[in-house]
Amino acid sequence: MRAMCALTAIIMTAGLAAQEGTATLPQNYKLQFENAWVKVTAVRYEPKEKLPGHTHTANPSAYVYLNDGGPVIFRHVGGSAATRAATKAGAFRVYRGLVEVHEVENTANVPSEFLRVELKTEGRDPAAFRGKFERPAVPAAAAIVHLDHSQARISRLWLTPGQKLAVKTTSEPALIIALAGTADFRAGQEWWVAPSGSVELSNGGTAPIDLLRFDLKSRPPATSR
Repeated sequence: MRAMCALTAIIMTAGLAAQEGTATLPQNYKLQFENAWVKVTAVRYEPKEKLPGHTHTANPSAYVYLNDGGPVIFRHVGGSAATRAATKAGAFRVYRGLVEVHEVENTANVPSEFLRVELKTEGRDPAAFRGKFERPAVPAAAAIVHLDHSQARISRLWLTPGQKLAVKTTSEPALIIALAGTADFRAGQEWWVAPSGSVELSNGGTAPIDLLRFDLKSRPPATSR
């Protein structure tokens, strides 16, 4: 009986993997960046769009909202439904990840655009990796740490008009995401900063630009190195 249950679980897992959104719904889920540490997927739900069932990632993830979106319904196949409330550009939420298949319905007359940032590193304290974080009304002079978790630290920093900013790392690599665009870069653009690396960003626009910085505290599993 145990062997049969194990075989069934393997078959189900294989079936779920085949339904991942980037494979079955490439117009909605577009792989933007991936390495051994993180995976960034650009997601767009059109106004009033309904998507068939597809797999939700099991990796702890941050959902970074790029526009003001309306309520979106997630109907879990074989389970209940949950409604994601309206979102604001620059806000984000984090969640530990869960293997499930869900359908999606965007109930609003505007699209929903966001990035899904998956952590592929070794998991730590998954129950504590959760929360919702809004964009501050006024830019701060220094970085704001939104979440300091044992797997990743997520902070917000700003580029003022005309400013050049050097982002440096020590032993922990970092992922940087722009939450608005300028002539220099687009909203949602990402930069990977390797351990002991650096990247210089500049704001050629007329308004402050905020960035999210993900410092990765745990390493990829040994099989991924």
